[in-house]
Amino acid sequence: MKLTGPQIISQLRDKLGFDVGRHLYAVLGGYEQLAQFERHDLAEARDAHSQPFPVPFNVNRELLARIGDDDLRHLVKVEARRFNAVQRHLNNAFDQLLQELLQQNRLIILKQLELLFAYSLDLSVLRTRASNQSHILLLLPGVRQGERLAIFHEADERFQRTVPQNLVADNHLWELTGG
Repeated sequence: MKLTGPQIISQLRDKLGFDVGRHLYAVLGGYEQLAQFERHDLAEARDAHSQPFPVPFNVNRELLARIGDDDLRHLVKVEARRFNAVQRHLNNAFDQLLQELLQQNRLIILKQLELLFAYSLDLSVLRTRASNQSHILLLLPGVRQGERLAIFHEADERFQRTVPQNLVADNHLWELTGG
């Protein structure tokens, strides 16, 4: 459903009132649209208790920060030979990151998710962690194309990806209006 930033915030605020069930949400748009949504709409958003929404976490930066410089150099060196080991390392780091962030706040907002798709990380951990009192909002650079969600749609075709079907429930998915 295509909506304005304030309309999305209003619907999200309503959904945050529920503590039982799955709570994985996504906002789709171009990179500039998402940046504007973050700067204007999310920055001004308040929950039902008049508390500000949390600041979005840059997943790429957070994951890289969890890997020490020496480990990162080693992973880069062996990546071509041991892709599965690198992928496993990043999957574990991502799951641990989600667990820690959700212990600090019942709503987390995630942006800059390119590493997740570049390394084909297990996205089901998002659905698993976003349940009961825990809510996760993804800011995805993408568009809806029929039944599929195409992300990185502004990039060269070889970098474009598709979000797994049913990762985000249709009534928890919003697309920003406008250019």
